Amino acid sequence: MVTIKDIAKRAGVSYATVSRALNNKADVNENTRKMIVKLAEKMGYRPNVIAQSLVTKRTKHIALIVPDVSNPFFAELSRSISEASNKAGYIVTACNTGWDSKRENFMLEHMQSQQVAGIIIKPTAFYKPETFDSINIPLVVFWHPYKNETDFIEIDHSAGGKMATEHLIECGYKNIAYIGGDALSPANQLRSLAYQQALQENNFQVKHDLIIYGGFDLQSGYDRIKKLLEQGSVRPDAVFCGNDYIALGVLQYLYEKKIRVPEDFGVIGYDDIYFSGLPMINLTTIAQPRDEMGSSAVKLILDQIDFMKNNADKDNIKNNYRKPARILLKPALKVRGTTRKPA
Repeated sequence: MVTIKDIAKRAGVSYATVSRALNNKADVNENTRKMIVKLAEKMGYRPNVIAQSLVTKRTKHIALIVPDVSNPFFAELSRSISEASNKAGYIVTACNTGWDSKRENFMLEHMQSQQVAGIIIKPTAFYKPETFDSINIPLVVFWHPYKNETDFIEIDHSAGGKMATEHLIECGYKNIAYIGGDALSPANQLRSLAYQQALQENNFQVKHDLIIYGGFDLQSGYDRIKKLLEQGSVRPDAVFCGNDYIALGVLQYLYEKKIRVPEDFGVIGYDDIYFSGLPMINLTTIAQPRDEMGSSAVKLILDQIDFMKNNADKDNIKNNYRKPARILLKPALKVRGTTRKPA
């Protein structure tokens, strides 16, 4: 196995110079760095990850904590994060909380004890902001705004909710329902509020009997649309679903009842998971920019890692010297076959 000493001997420089060059330290001449990196690649050098972790006290692992790894959206987001991490030389360990805040807290503590380089998390709807106060390693949080000092990536759910509702209005639907996931989810609340505001702005009455919450899964979508159509006081002719999984459950029920989509009933989802674009489903939906979410999260983690390395001798660097990043990404409307053509 090729070592740093082998490279130093071949290059005619010191061990320390090779080490600094391969670790991208600033105090190495750029031409020397390029020569050493090229030589290391030619000789087939592979860094000793275990030795590196003993020096840095951190592994080359990034923990990803999400509520439901079986949900295609989180599976696809995990893929995006893994690809971006791998390019940077890191491996992702994915953890599933099952929407359980206690399990989430355990995983946060456990991953810190495992010396991971950083944590990317989509919290449950029941998290407590102070949960993150004890995290002293790089951390990126999806979707949940709060005052703690950490990096945060948000999707403009208000814009997404408005796009979805206005599209259904433009398609000529009159009684538009909203089937959301957990009512305590901040993202769900923003989509629901945007739905109501869009109705009012277009001179539609907000009918609270057409707003219903449940889980984020397929069965919840099936059960909720069944309740609206069989027991509701107002019969909807279209529904904006809190995610694509809910929408798939809605479509299953409509198919069983032989209700024509999109002629007699319109359906729009949220997320744009892989299944949504399949010909047999062809779901109109609001697409979240998963690849951009993944690459942005990894970039923020790496930025924090670099900052901490460069400021290792300073006190309170996490809170006092680096301003937390806030990134707002835009969703997009994907018109397919479950909504009529605009009137």
